[in-house]
Amino acid sequence: MNEEYFEQSDVEQNKTIVMLTCVIEIIIPIIFFLPLVACKDSAYGKYYANQCFLLFICDVAAGILTRIRIISYAGWLIGVVLLIFGILNAVNANSGARKGIPLIGSIEIFK
Repeated sequence: MNEEYFEQSDVEQNKTIVMLTCVIEIIIPIIFFLPLVACKDSAYGKYYANQCFLLFICDVAAGILTRIRIISYAGWLIGVVLLIFGILNAVNANSGARKGIPLIGSIEIFK
């Protein structure tokens, strides 16, 4: 299995803020922007800010679905899946690997 990793110095320098964002993002999804502000020149920070932003967008969509009575169960199911994806995102960020979230992780918004 050939995984791509970020530069070790970039990961060591910015790991605290990225991990803090990934863990808090599970509870408060709007926090995705923190690495963009604190780690402006970090490829590692931008990548995981992007992953957290993707989770934020999906979380908003799931919230909207839960408000529609007929398909509210789909929204709750998506919410549970997003919780699992958030935990996977934090694990991947901790390892320093450039590994996206399943299904949506390849979308790149912040470059």
